[in-house]
Amino acid sequence: MTAFAFEETLTFVNSNGTTVAFSADGLRITFDDSSHAIVTNTETTGTIDLANVDYMCFGEVTSHTIGDVNEDEEVNIADINAVSSIILGDGSNSLADVNGDGEVNIADINAIINIILNN
Repeated sequence: MTAFAFEETLTFVNSNGTTVAFSADGLRITFDDSSHAIVTNTETTGTIDLANVDYMCFGEVTSHTIGDVNEDEEVNIADINAVSSIILGDGSNSLADVNGDGEVNIADINAIINIILNN
């Protein structure tokens, strides 16, 4: 699964000109099995029906693999170690919130384990 990070804001625009904008502060987008995007940031959570979106506007986009906390392009024990270090107070990393609940804890380690076991 891939997540996308946006530098400023992300705005969804439909054909009648209606816009929905999300600030980039803590922005996270996941996709369900249908045509919906679940968009979460530090302020709100919303579900966007992508079938009704004509285009999106955003700042610079970067992508990463969910669970790749140390950004070495692999999800493995090194990522579990990185999250463990953060839990123990050794720095911070927004990628460590693997399950997207707004906290870095044992649940994120479990999420990485599940990613490793399912790959």
